[in-house]
Amino acid sequence: MKQRGSRNAFEQALIVAAAMTAAIICGLSYLADRPWSGKAASSSEIDLLAGNLTGQWSVYGALSATQVSFNRISDGSVEVKIHADDPSWSTVDSGVSYTAGLFFPGWYEFTGEFQAEVDNSEGIGAQLEVHSSRWRFITKAHSRRKGRGEKINVYFRPAYSDPAAKISCQFWGGTGDSAGKAVFRNMRIVRIAGAPPAKAFYVDLAVQEEARLGKSWRPHKGRNALGWWMRLDRFRGAGVAVLLLGMIVGISWRLLA
Repeated sequence: MKQRGSRNAFEQALIVAAAMTAAIICGLSYLADRPWSGKAASSSEIDLLAGNLTGQWSVYGALSATQVSFNRISDGSVEVKIHADDPSWSTVDSGVSYTAGLFFPGWYEFTGEFQAEVDNSEGIGAQLEVHSSRWRFITKAHSRRKGRGEKINVYFRPAYSDPAAKISCQFWGGTGDSAGKAVFRNMRIVRIAGAPPAKAFYVDLAVQEEARLGKSWRPHKGRNALGWWMRLDRFRGAGVAVLLLGMIVGISWRLLA
């Protein structure tokens, strides 16, 4: 009798430990999903220069995170500097990028100003790219007098199968502490009501996709089905933890019986 009581106490302790373990896993999963949730904002405006810049912007190509720095300037702009001593880094497309999930169907506007150090004689340059599905809008930095940059204002409607936009800045040609330098100002992606202005530059990726694949790709009742599935996928870690909890509790319950 005493042995059975100690066994029940052990099994109950096992259930409690399983529940606590699953709760910890769920908490860690939630924290891990927070950076992506910031990039997949459901609001009508995404400010690319707000919040934790090193967490929101990614480094790609031959650069590492330690070779890139983000510095806020007093006027609200952000200065991006590349520190690379090896000239070979620029032989591979390298720079920084920001990816935003645009899960609500409709038109979006990207606005921003981009200014970079350019030296054509030394082969030093930079360019800003707005990329969504098969469409790319590229703006190269030009040698201009101080204080002027490239202003960008484009409208686009994302494809149903790829509801996202990637903003990237590519650098090339320089070495040392200032291998590349650019300043970003007022960069935003805004979901607008209705269609773009008649004289504005725009591209309709949803219509292009329908022409290529047929209208079966159009979501019912204006909902982007793939986008909703992608949003649910952000919680896959918590889902696995809950499933694991159920399995452990179920096995322990059978042992108690």
